[in-house]
Amino acid sequence: MKRMLQFKKTDAGYACFENNENVFEISKSNLQFDVKAFYKAFYSEDKDFEDIEIENCIPDDKNAKHIYECIIQLMTKINEKLVELPDYSADEQNENDISEEE
Repeated sequence: MKRMLQFKKTDAGYACFENNENVFEISKSNLQFDVKAFYKAFYSEDKDFEDIEIENCIPDDKNAKHIYECIIQLMTKINEKLVELPDYSADEQNENDISEEE
């Protein structure tokens, strides 16, 4: 199932929202990227990370555009690496096999 998130500006910085909940934020004061918070927002607790779409709701903000593009690029690279993992590929193949049988 596709996860839809929105990338928006907040009082403190720039954030990704899922169902109107702020799941990941980068402070505009220091633009520090918290890797642990990023993992928790997108990949922890069996979250579905295979089909995530993040809509940029502030395309005219130069800083926001750069941060948004970095997030998308990072997620793309992580997904590419996950597909290369033997366990992940086997799980994905098993899911495809089950879908074809139904």
